[in-house]
Amino acid sequence: MKKVQDIVLFLSILIGIGLAYISFFNVYQTDDYFWSYTTRKVGLLQSFINTYTTWGGRYFGYSINMFNPVFYDNNNILPKIYPVFLMLSFIGVSALNFREYFNYSLKESLKKGFLLFFFYTVLLVSLPEHYFWITGSNIYFVPVILSGIFLFFFKKYEDTKRKIWFYLSALFTIILMGSNEIVALILEGLLLVSYYQRRNKENLFLVLLGTVFLLICFLAPGNFNRMGEVERGIIKWLKRIALLGADTAYVGLKVVAVLPLLMKVFEEELKKITSQITLKKAVLFWSVSLIPLLFTSYILTSIARQFESILFYFLLTFSLVVYYKFEKIKKFWWVSLFVVFLPELKIFPEKYDYFNIDFNGGNIVLELLTTDLKEYEREMNERIDLIKNASKDSVVVDKIKEVPKILYIDEMASEKERETYVNDQLQKYFNKKYIRTKE
Repeated sequence: MKKVQDIVLFLSILIGIGLAYISFFNVYQTDDYFWSYTTRKVGLLQSFINTYTTWGGRYFGYSINMFNPVFYDNNNILPKIYPVFLMLSFIGVSALNFREYFNYSLKESLKKGFLLFFFYTVLLVSLPEHYFWITGSNIYFVPVILSGIFLFFFKKYEDTKRKIWFYLSALFTIILMGSNEIVALILEGLLLVSYYQRRNKENLFLVLLGTVFLLICFLAPGNFNRMGEVERGIIKWLKRIALLGADTAYVGLKVVAVLPLLMKVFEEELKKITSQITLKKAVLFWSVSLIPLLFTSYILTSIARQFESILFYFLLTFSLVVYYKFEKIKKFWWVSLFVVFLPELKIFPEKYDYFNIDFNGGNIVLELLTTDLKEYEREMNERIDLIKNASKDSVVVDKIKEVPKILYIDEMASEKERETYVNDQLQKYFNKKYIRTKE
């Protein structure tokens, strides 16, 4: 087992170094300009009100984005260091929990944190939107890190019964319920399971608190304003059933592909946990991952960046369930390790390309070997300088020729195409009437 751990640890460090290097060429994108524009125009309070009533209920996640410093960051420093900071934070918080839950040394905890980072990275549906798009990271990656902090506080309270840890757990419950809907649903499920297992007033309080702020998030007027018209009656329900099947199949296939490797790498932890809880309890914790799958299918959402928290939680809890009955599948760890570095399996058309299975390892390698990242950064900076310094209200810029696969980019519409949100955001931010790319 130690040999396998060392192999995966080595790969996780290499992946981390590769992602850190790629991050060096990252730039601001799309919604980064939008949030900076709205905050400067109407102020923090009014921006929050407008967002909650017209856009969505992620009261914490969107609030972080309102502090986007693109207007003041003339040297584009934040896009280059923020992804690395978040990755290190994930590893650090993971290590903190390994130390707290398993009494590991600092060195062993950090090792386990790097190993968990490996599995988290290969599961990502959209690596660029999750790691390198600042406003996307605040919605989808930051809540995962904050969830780890919540778990640490909750464990400290369970062990010490000191009120400070309970108050911090309550605070992070409020924060996480307003981060994004998927994390909120997973947390609500965990709080309900926790109360079911230990029915005390503290757990009941957390359940009620979580439910109140979950409703504040879900019942935001902005959530309903953004819903488009869809089919009604039996057609809508058939679509929901089809999406539930497709989404669940994607999650299941991707998780099962890496499951033997995870079970081999974290064999000691799985053995310790299964010796302390029953299979019934393990299944109960795993079943929490089905709640967000049902929810996303109900609102007709197919696989996208929202599913990354589901995938991660599904993998961790399902590995525990499988360990009880099919522990021997860990001997196929080498198959999982091979699969992780396969290129993207392109089966579906562009409209449904999120369903293409991709474990990101191959993309990271190709990005480092084939993409001229420096040229991409130069093109993007040249475009922004041209728009910023243009004296006219209408600006036409070149299309970006060197397009990376890992760094996030959503190109503007051209002169002969209909305006998209990207054009609109840049036009507002730079106070222009018309910005397009050349044909």
